[in-house]
Amino acid sequence: MNKEKLGAFIAENRKALGLTQRDLAERLHITDKAVSKWERGLSYPDVTLLDPLAAALDMGVEELMACRRQAVKEEDETMRTLLDISRDSVNTEKRRGWRRLIAALALLLAAALVILHTAAYQTVEETSSIKLKETVDGVNYLYVEESWNRDHLLRLKCGDGVDFAAVQLTNEWGDENTFQLSYRWNRWTRQGVVTSCQPFGHVVGRIMDASYEVECQPLFGYPQVFFTVENFYPNPYSEPRGRVFLCDARFWVEKDGQPLDTDLLNEVVDGSSPYPETVKETILQVEDCLNAAIADADGDGENEAVIRTRWAEKPYIVYDMVDGELLETWPDTVPEEVRQRLACAWEG
Repeated sequence: MNKEKLGAFIAENRKALGLTQRDLAERLHITDKAVSKWERGLSYPDVTLLDPLAAALDMGVEELMACRRQAVKEEDETMRTLLDISRDSVNTEKRRGWRRLIAALALLLAAALVILHTAAYQTVEETSSIKLKETVDGVNYLYVEESWNRDHLLRLKCGDGVDFAAVQLTNEWGDENTFQLSYRWNRWTRQGVVTSCQPFGHVVGRIMDASYEVECQPLFGYPQVFFTVENFYPNPYSEPRGRVFLCDARFWVEKDGQPLDTDLLNEVVDGSSPYPETVKETILQVEDCLNAAIADADGDGENEAVIRTRWAEKPYIVYDMVDGELLETWPDTVPEEVRQRLACAWEG
């Protein structure tokens, strides 16, 4: 949806109802500056405000999202007509007897059985650690965590292309080694065959070669806000598992006006010293994200906190301070410079 088009549509209908920006803001329990931002095409309304905003403008949510009134109503009328036709067809089929219904159910059952049989076997290529290797009755096996349910281990028989003796679960410092694996397994028995197992690297702590750098930028009216991404861990929902990591983004200021001395501040920012927890006051913390940055995402000349989510459908969250209130928006995109800053190390 185009922000400018939506903003103009909101402004047009607000004026048609004789409402000021303040009148509309009071109905929605927000500030008139937020309404002004919408109408100038600088931001989208929060998704939780769509229903009350549409009601305040005397229209349906569908009309608000389409930025026009009549077309959506015609579509609704068409849908009701189609539903009426569908109900008549169902009633006609019922009158023709149960035999055709039973035949259809039998066909569906047969299709379901074929699908279940096919779905029972999965071919996987992923980067993962190996939890156990063992030899039973002369047969070599590797054990890895199931991608979708990490409470279970998959028992994988080594194929001819796997050098079982060369598989080392940890390195000399005790860190888990990771491997690029190819295998096929059965969902019901959790057993399968691994056809390729190539060394990939090792995990230091919770992420490969992680470093927690601290940045410092003006934000939310503060002259200095520090932030870092921390607590990296493999995303259990990604494919291939082990190549994508989630983290927490933390934004903080100095507690009780206790500034660091210049030398320590420089060491904190360049990553050579941790920021003392005793003087941190967290003002925003976002968990389970891919990356974060402080940047001017909406072009208004002031910084916002920009979060990159793990969801492709809604890849960004932008936090902004308006009249002392922290507002959250979900734009579909951000400027190219910001996207580059939000790129992750494993994306090359």
